[in-house]
Amino acid sequence: MRKQIIKLIPVLAVAALFASCDRAGKDQTGRIYMPDMTYSNAYETYSTSELTTPEGNNMSARKPVEGTIPYGYIPDDAKIKTNQALLMSYVAKNHYTHDPAKLDEERVRAASEIQDPLEYTAENLAEGKRLYEINCTPCHGEKGEGNGQLIELPSGGDGPYTSRPQPYKALLPPLKDGGIFYSVSYGKNMMGGYGFQLSVNERWQVIHYIKSLAGIQPGAVAAEPVAEAKK
Repeated sequence: MRKQIIKLIPVLAVAALFASCDRAGKDQTGRIYMPDMTYSNAYETYSTSELTTPEGNNMSARKPVEGTIPYGYIPDDAKIKTNQALLMSYVAKNHYTHDPAKLDEERVRAASEIQDPLEYTAENLAEGKRLYEINCTPCHGEKGEGNGQLIELPSGGDGPYTSRPQPYKALLPPLKDGGIFYSVSYGKNMMGGYGFQLSVNERWQVIHYIKSLAGIQPGAVAAEPVAEAKK
């Protein structure tokens, strides 16, 4: 008798399963194992909810931390908003598409639209040198001759990076400041952009320093030929 009951257990279990599904009906799901994943508990952004943090915050989402800067943000600074050259440097990230197929075209546009907003001062030059040594020296070398440690090993021989940058003295003189700023911000050829690593002011400070390495005097800017920009 006991053996017969044991054999009936799987049959009864299957029958109970089908019976429970039938009772649920077409418009009911029956028992739900994880209801919070079946039914959305979404809230309106920044609305109140029944959940409260230990600090007493019952908002559905936290507001941005004070002092954080969203992408594309323009500081509420009269010095920036009244300085067309500086303002243009800030809005460049939204003013251009940065389509890889249009980088050369946009670089030429930047050469005519963006101007250097900073004064040539000892402070800007010194900060530009500091930032250059951190970000640029590995490829461009200490004197901007394209012989950094990634190109030429200190012990002699070729480094791991095979694309040698042009020396600044040959590269920069025919370029306008806006074109240089665009290249530093969004990259050119094998060089990636530094728009996320360096602020607008820092990029211009680096440009001041690399121009000094190229022997370009403050304020001395040449026209940027389209053919040169596309090389």
